[in-house]
Amino acid sequence: MLLSDLSADILDQISNDIEELTSGFEYAILIICTILTIMGIAFLSISKRYVDPYNQANKKTTNETLVSFFVAVRNDEKLIVNCINSMLNQTYKKREIFVIDDASTDNTPKVIEKNFGSNPEIKILYLKTNVGKKKALAEGIKKSEGEIFAFTDSDSIWKEDAIEKVVTIFENYPNVGGVSGHCNAKNANHNIWTRIQNQEYEKQYRWRKGFESNYGAVSCVSGPLACYRRETIYNYIPKWKNDKFLGKEFQFATDRIMTGFALCGKDIGTDIKEEYSESSFINNEKYEIRNWDVVYSNSAKVWTVVPDKLSTIISQKIRWNKSFIRNLFFTGKYYWKKSLPTTIYYYLHVLFVFLYPILFTVAIIQFVLNDYLFLLSFSLLGYLVISALINASINTQNKKLLDSPISIIIYHILFQWLIFYSIITINSRDWKR
Repeated sequence: MLLSDLSADILDQISNDIEELTSGFEYAILIICTILTIMGIAFLSISKRYVDPYNQANKKTTNETLVSFFVAVRNDEKLIVNCINSMLNQTYKKREIFVIDDASTDNTPKVIEKNFGSNPEIKILYLKTNVGKKKALAEGIKKSEGEIFAFTDSDSIWKEDAIEKVVTIFENYPNVGGVSGHCNAKNANHNIWTRIQNQEYEKQYRWRKGFESNYGAVSCVSGPLACYRRETIYNYIPKWKNDKFLGKEFQFATDRIMTGFALCGKDIGTDIKEEYSESSFINNEKYEIRNWDVVYSNSAKVWTVVPDKLSTIISQKIRWNKSFIRNLFFTGKYYWKKSLPTTIYYYLHVLFVFLYPILFTVAIIQFVLNDYLFLLSFSLLGYLVISALINASINTQNKKLLDSPISIIIYHILFQWLIFYSIITINSRDWKR
């Protein structure tokens, strides 16, 4: 059989299958897939228009703005030295550095004391009782004097000029209250799991945050490099550190809730100040209640150590899912007031997270039950090829040929279903790395 004849037969088979599908429930699935495809193209198109606010800013800074650096650490003796050194190595010099040890049970306190105990630039707080990340950071914030706050995680490392670039953005854009840096995996080359995560980080930061940043509405300033004006969040720290969900303390959603204060302060600020009117965070310093722009800087670089085992990745994703769910009842209540493109994207993304696993599975079942196996195989192959091409376009080093298909398969078989497990276990809030 000639190649042209074979191609014609394939096209005829696909055409016949599609013709049979265009009725009833199957037709609805095709319509949904078409809409999602159109929305995806629009999303990528807008994301491509992203311009780093640092690149648009006047590059001169006053170097007079005091920046407070914060990191809370618990049982991270192998990583904390590199983290603190990356703070000390910043080109921006007008700063104060707070390291809060949250009652570590390993050698972390000794490591910190040995390496930095005599450094006058670093203020070290040793907590006697484990209080959790939010409350630990609040102890540092209480003692700070900086006009800008820069938070990081104990397993993260800032590029030397990261804070200099962040300060430039704040000084050039008075309506910006929060800035998210760009994070990649420090151990990306370790194995397939770290490479896959590095690809996901690149997509999440460059595409999603880039899309939202076009409208000043980044919905999550992520922990590895999270920066805010003092006036944006200071009065809301009591609410943040005492966050409760379903009647219990909620130690997750550290970054998402903090971002919500910047984006939605006008909607929630008055109630928070009334609820915590006796707090020193409110009585000592009173700031204007308003909404701020939140942006993403692709050039403010940071690296973090990502899990290198599937079991640890699963635990992390469950924790992130719980943060996502909790934040739907916080930022999600007010995000509809943002610009139309980000509003549409935000709530469509929420629907996608919950509905896509079900729709995808139902579609597969329908294809199988109706014996459209050829069309199913062809569609899945096309999906894998397109996803592989998209991942190949991502600017990451040492990519492997099988990374993309394995990532897609793991997502559909396992990761996408974790959202439902996270809902069921939402009241189990043990912190597991």
